[in-house]
Amino acid sequence: MGCLFVGGGTVLAVMVAPQLLMGMAPIEPFESRGFQERPDADGRLLGHFPYREASIEQLIVFQPGVELHVDTAEALNSMMNAASADGVDLRLLSGYRSQSLQESIFFDVASERNQTPEERAQVSAPPGYSEHSTGYAIDLGDGEAPETNLSTQFQDTQAFRWLQDHAARYHFVLSFPDGNDQGVMYEPWHWRYEGSADALRLFESARRFSRRRP
Repeated sequence: MGCLFVGGGTVLAVMVAPQLLMGMAPIEPFESRGFQERPDADGRLLGHFPYREASIEQLIVFQPGVELHVDTAEALNSMMNAASADGVDLRLLSGYRSQSLQESIFFDVASERNQTPEERAQVSAPPGYSEHSTGYAIDLGDGEAPETNLSTQFQDTQAFRWLQDHAARYHFVLSFPDGNDQGVMYEPWHWRYEGSADALRLFESARRFSRRRP
């Protein structure tokens, strides 16, 4: 059995994982809002992979108003302390988001800005498809340059340069690099934790698409 699992694990994951992941994403909110799009064969919806929502037991309050998966919180605390020691003012802007909050961010903001689902998906995932709902994703900023928060100008900050050099040591990777194959807008502020077996499994499909196009 062990050999069979190891030998066929990759093939099985490719064949079955998208269908299992698709079952994690809520369809009812989409239908109630007249949303007609359905996931692709690989499980993606408008470029985004489906993710399960973190349970209450997995989350802790990292700072007022921001929760993180406990593993993410531990690694981020170490990373922020190291950045501070190097004179970098790394700031946490956001972490865990419930699927209900993501629904509002996706649909309500799209309505306010008169955006199509395709346009909105370039900058925000549909509910059930956001890395933030796992508790592993974080948005970071530079305390010395708050005007760059949640903008591509963050790439020009000292904080981003420090992250490029040191984030991997704490198991954080950039989710949507410039020119990523997933088709999501470049977000230099959006990082995800991949320092546990659970996180690695969860982001396995996305990792294949996060490489920059040649």
